[in-house]
Amino acid sequence: MSVTVGVLGAARIVQSALLEPAATLDGIEVTAVAARDTERAVAFAGEHGIPRVLPSYDEIVEDPAVDAVYVPTPAALHGHWTRRAIEAGKHVLCEKPFTANAEEAAAIAELAGSSGVVVMEAFHSRYHPMWARMAALVDSGVLGELRTARAEFSVPHADTADIRWQRDLGGGALMDLGCYPVRLLRHLFGEPEVTGAQIRDVDGVDASTTAQLTFPQGVSGEVVASMEGTGGHTAELRVGGSAGTLHVRMPYHPYLYGELTLTTDSGVVVEQGDPRTTYSFQLEAFRDAVTDGAPNLTDAWEAMATMRVVDAVYRAGGLRPRTPIAP
Repeated sequence: MSVTVGVLGAARIVQSALLEPAATLDGIEVTAVAARDTERAVAFAGEHGIPRVLPSYDEIVEDPAVDAVYVPTPAALHGHWTRRAIEAGKHVLCEKPFTANAEEAAAIAELAGSSGVVVMEAFHSRYHPMWARMAALVDSGVLGELRTARAEFSVPHADTADIRWQRDLGGGALMDLGCYPVRLLRHLFGEPEVTGAQIRDVDGVDASTTAQLTFPQGVSGEVVASMEGTGGHTAELRVGGSAGTLHVRMPYHPYLYGELTLTTDSGVVVEQGDPRTTYSFQLEAFRDAVTDGAPNLTDAWEAMATMRVVDAVYRAGGLRPRTPIAP
């Protein structure tokens, strides 16, 4: 059985997150695309060998030949189209962040829970083996008493016309980048309390955000995200304990020069990330959840928990959480 997928838009992420892994996996077929600009959709379909172009997102969602919908729209629209797809009986793979805010995520999680369809946030990093390895090391006791954890994802985006700089579309460093370190620290340490945040506000958009979190076992955490600057990007995790440290380079895309370094009194251990892409692991998991009922590690409830932290960071830093919109 192949899962047929319809795509809502011709965004850049579609190629790496869906089309490239689909080309190497059995059981997934990207069969239709729509875009706000039909000419762009036609060109995109021709370039990537997608057999059908439909006139609108609604027609993708309602098409009986489409089993699942991939939602790569701006973040503020994620909730609307995920809800529409669920109501139409389609499985959903929705880009992160899952919704504009936690309230919207909770409503969609309730709907998804009674729908019988698979609703997965496209938090691809979670499916890479390095995330299981990080958790195993943290839980093993090799670091001793866990004390501090700092996760950063900063990528300069100078073009202020980009959707990342548009508040109404769900832009901001925390929404676009910071959700990754938030999700990573939750994965390793559980649900935090946000104790503070410093945000550089540019017309209602957080150009950079630093947040302080406290985790149940007393770990002091920090999340850093920034769209400012002109240099390269920073993606890392640092965990400190009484008996050692863990440093991970590229924890969100471990296949791109990802490296894990464990330092203890016993010495230094360095491990490289699996070269298979996070998106390939994710799409395989989505396919298996749809066809075989395999575990959905990034379901709507899990996404809601991340959005609760995101909302709390915004409030702590003096900004309101993002607001969903309808097209």
